[in-house]
Amino acid sequence: MKKVLFFIESLAGGGAEKVLSEIVAHLDHNQFDITVYTVTDGGVYEASVRAACKYHSFLRISNYRRGGLQKILFWLQTKIIYLAPARLVYLWKIRGKYDIEVAFVEGFATKLIANSRNRASKKITWLHSDCRQCSHADRHFQNLEAQRKIYQRFDQIFCVSEYVSLSFQEKFGTGFPTCVQYNPVDEEKIKAMARESIALPDKGKGILLCMIGRLEPVKGYLRMMACVRQLRAEGYSFTIWILGTGSQKQELTELTEKDHLGDTVKLLGFHDNPYPYLNASDGLLCASYSEGFSTAATESLILHKPIFTVRCAGMDELFGNEVCGKIVENTDEALLHMMRELFSGQMKLQNYEAALQRRAAFFRMEARIREIERQLNG
Repeated sequence: MKKVLFFIESLAGGGAEKVLSEIVAHLDHNQFDITVYTVTDGGVYEASVRAACKYHSFLRISNYRRGGLQKILFWLQTKIIYLAPARLVYLWKIRGKYDIEVAFVEGFATKLIANSRNRASKKITWLHSDCRQCSHADRHFQNLEAQRKIYQRFDQIFCVSEYVSLSFQEKFGTGFPTCVQYNPVDEEKIKAMARESIALPDKGKGILLCMIGRLEPVKGYLRMMACVRQLRAEGYSFTIWILGTGSQKQELTELTEKDHLGDTVKLLGFHDNPYPYLNASDGLLCASYSEGFSTAATESLILHKPIFTVRCAGMDELFGNEVCGKIVENTDEALLHMMRELFSGQMKLQNYEAALQRRAAFFRMEARIREIERQLNG
């Protein structure tokens, strides 16, 4: 049995964190002894990860919440973890010896696993973002060359889409051991959870769209709100449900109140089970400036809900040769025009059903997990 370490900074409510929770739950536990490490505990996917494998965190968020000296010590340790040499942090915090070590997101995780004390382990990093558009990982490195040298220490670089792979090669050059590893999706679980009976908000008038994801600038919520204001002024009736939480929660709440959009835009917060909301909607809306390979869009596909999106990493691949909704250029104007076309009835939702059914079959959990297992054993 191979011992596998997955490292991710937290198990908060993001797409990569959700994908990791699915992977560790579905990998063959007769083949792999799995351990997950995070910097802080307390994430929304912690319970599911704990149920599937061994779990450890560097820091306990409960110490921070106690305040006083415990809060100060938590803050100091956080600073040390992120500022000290990664080799020393690994020696300090990671316990055990592993056959395979996986940095599950870009940035700090990649830096830490590249500095593993175990030179014999197979090292994998998993890229979830278009690194040209989304440069959050860069802040963990002195410069581009230092980051390139870190990636040279890995035996494999998994990219969640062809787009992410090409973006990586354009930024860091060719010759790296990259391969595309699409995110697995548990289609049976999603369909079962979508059927759960819950109290849903009023659907309002006209078309109802869902947006699912962290409330962060990269997801484009503010430009979506600008489109909503314009379309409301033009007299269109529609509803948008937003499921998620993040740094822009307060700003979006204030905008909704200031512009009197409460009957159109519903901020519903984070939900462990977003699928009844998505299932009750007419489709998924994505306004992101950057994605890697959208988990929410893949889940929408599974539920046969059309996807209306700006062009960002992975969307063309997700659709394949099928018309599963609409993809427009990643501009404010194109987003507005697409929403206007949809809400005016120029796009017929029923026209996408057959294509959605055909394309959904490609992303079934079993096939994706068997491919990940093959790569881990390779």
